[in-house]
Amino acid sequence: MRKLPSFSALRAFEAVAATGSFTAAAAELGVTQAAISRQIKALEEVLGVPLIVRRPGGNDLTEAGRALYTPLCDSLNRIEEAVRSVSAWPARAMLTVSVAPFFSSVWLTPRVMGFIGANPDIDLRLHHSYAPPDYARERVDLGINWGNGQWPGVEAVKVMDGGLTVVAAPGRVDPALLRNGPGALMSERLFYEFAPGDWTRWFEEAGVAGAEGCAATRIDDTHALRRIALNGDGFALLCHDLVTEDLECGRLVRPFPATVDTGAHYFLNFPVRADLSGAAKRFRTWLLKERTGPAARA
Repeated sequence: MRKLPSFSALRAFEAVAATGSFTAAAAELGVTQAAISRQIKALEEVLGVPLIVRRPGGNDLTEAGRALYTPLCDSLNRIEEAVRSVSAWPARAMLTVSVAPFFSSVWLTPRVMGFIGANPDIDLRLHHSYAPPDYARERVDLGINWGNGQWPGVEAVKVMDGGLTVVAAPGRVDPALLRNGPGALMSERLFYEFAPGDWTRWFEEAGVAGAEGCAATRIDDTHALRRIALNGDGFALLCHDLVTEDLECGRLVRPFPATVDTGAHYFLNFPVRADLSGAAKRFRTWLLKERTGPAARA
């Protein structure tokens, strides 16, 4: 016999992990938020490890949660595809989009119901990945991924600027630090996600010399990096356009206005000379309109 937790609990966890929200997961599955919470708690008890860290400002996956989510999502996709292939369900166009996780959570998810509502004949699936897909091997139609956009065999269209800015919790920024200027940050706890030189480049942009090799800790997960900043544990370099809401609501502040262009941005991408499906073309058109429309800011 297979030793597996209940399918309902696994499905509830997958929905919360994908949306980042118990409320959104409940709406997706057509149950109450309390039911989702019970399913997650039951799953954590069966596995003996926490999967989701529940916080007032959002929910983060633990290390165990991240380890479970990707193979679970892939398995559910394969099951759904197999069921569809042997069923008499009306045919629907299937569209798989590879998307950077934080971009998906903060920018795409709040908007994607507009696309789904306008395209009920398309079965949209989101696969989370920073790197663009290997279109020759993966069954992916489009990507929205982070990088320089110079990927072999891939056409890329910039959809969001990736400029990095320094953010922190309001309580972490005292008047003395502001008076002393950007150089004062070199004595603070600094965190980054991508390249060790990002902080050096930021200091140069802010007019601070001699910052080469400044001490900083890498956090290889944007959700965790944002959480560190929100918790007041230090100063984090984050994509400005993806923390706009945090800044506007006062959850985070920018102690200094400098933003550094590292050459990496969020790009819509697809294979060069590919004959895109109708569903992929419709999603591309919708996304590019959202990028330039009144709701384009994160």
